[in-house]
Amino acid sequence: MKQILLPLVVALAVGFGFMAYDKSRGAEWVVSPEQIAAAKAQGKSGYESAPGTVAVLPIRSETADALPFKWALAGIAAGVLVFSATRRRKKAA
Repeated sequence: MKQILLPLVVALAVGFGFMAYDKSRGAEWVVSPEQIAAAKAQGKSGYESAPGTVAVLPIRSETADALPFKWALAGIAAGVLVFSATRRRKKAA
């Protein structure tokens, strides 16, 4: 049971850890809705992402659709690594 449960727990922890990290740093957005709301609260028309460039709508990152695959791959890789490290080896005769 330990050989299956431990890799599963590690895989889930790593996958959700990567997801939490990416969400906390805003990897899904180039210009987030929060940035636009903060700029509008300051009386600006939108978020100035570069000099002379104002975004009035949120802009999603080009890689936002690939993030769940990244999280899943990291979790699976960690699970496989733990599974291979904890497997039972046959004793030499």
